[in-house]
Amino acid sequence: MKPFADQTSRPAAHRRGLAVAATFCSALALAACSSAGTGAGAGTELNARDAAQARIDEPALREAAVESTKTQDYVAAAAYWGALYERSPNDTGVAVHYSKALRQIGSLEQSLTVMQRAQIKAPQNTDVLSEFGKALTASGRPDQAYTMLTEAAATAPQDWTIQSALGVTLDQMGRYDEAKSHYGKALNLSPDNPSVLTNLGLSHALTGDLDTAERMLRKAVADQKGDAYARQNLAIVLGLKGNFDEAERLARADLPPNVADSNMAYLRAMLSQPALWKQMETLDDKPASPKVSPPETKAKSSETDQVSSLPPETSVSLR
Repeated sequence: MKPFADQTSRPAAHRRGLAVAATFCSALALAACSSAGTGAGAGTELNARDAAQARIDEPALREAAVESTKTQDYVAAAAYWGALYERSPNDTGVAVHYSKALRQIGSLEQSLTVMQRAQIKAPQNTDVLSEFGKALTASGRPDQAYTMLTEAAATAPQDWTIQSALGVTLDQMGRYDEAKSHYGKALNLSPDNPSVLTNLGLSHALTGDLDTAERMLRKAVADQKGDAYARQNLAIVLGLKGNFDEAERLARADLPPNVADSNMAYLRAMLSQPALWKQMETLDDKPASPKVSPPETKAKSSETDQVSSLPPETSVSLR
C-alpha cells in the first residue's frame, strides 16, 4: 500500500474513480424526517398544539416563515410553511416554499408530493417547475428533473439557481461538460456564489480534477455565506489528496464526533483497499464508482421528527 501522501501523484483515472467513490459513498448522511405540519381537527378533537397554531394569525406565520427561510433555519421554516400550506393548499407560492424547506431537511418524498399537487394546479408556473425539478434532482431522478428545469430556464433565464440545478442534474447523468457550462452560466448571473462554486468543485472532483475541485471549494468555504456543503466536500477532496489532518478538521466543524470518526475511518479504509486500486487500472474515460459498502455507522432515519444537522448524501447545494 502506498502512503496516503502519494495519492495526488496517481494517474488521473485513479483519482477520478476515487472522487466518484468518495462522493457517493461518503456517509455524509441526513436523517429523513416527516413533515412538521399536522392538520387541525374540528371541535373537541383539537389538541393543544393544533389549538395554539389556530390562534396564530396568518401574517405572523408568514413573517416567521420568511425569516426562518432567510436565516436558513429550514426546520422552523418547514413548520411555518407547513402550517400555511395546510390553511392554503392552493397557494402556489406557499407550496414552493414549503417544498424547498422540506427538501433542505431531507424530506424528499414529501417535497415531491407537495410539488406534484402544485403542478396539477399550475402546470406552467416557472417557480413550480423550478422547485419540482430541484426536488427531483435531490431525489436522484435526473431525467425527469432535466425536462422541468430546462423548461423553467427558458422562462427564467436570469435565475442562477435553475442554472446551478441543471448543472447538478447533468452531473448525475454523467454529462459533465454540459454541467460545467451551466455552472458557468450560474456564475455569470451570480459571480463567486459559494453555492455554485460548491457544485462546480464537486463536478471537477467527479471527473478527477482534484486540484481544480480543491480551488473551487476553498473559494466557497472562504466566503462568509459558505456552508456545510462546501466544507464537507472540501474535506472529501482533501482526504482523496492525502491531506487527512485538514480534512478531519473540516469534517469535525459540522459533524458530531462519532460521525466524523466514521467518515474519516471509512475514507482511509477505502483508499487502502488493494482491490480498489486494481479496479482503477481498468477505468476508461468514464468515471466508475467502486463497489464498496457504506459503513454501518451511517446515520439512520429517526422514528420521530428529529432532523440531523448534516448535509444531504448528495453533497450538492440546491437553492
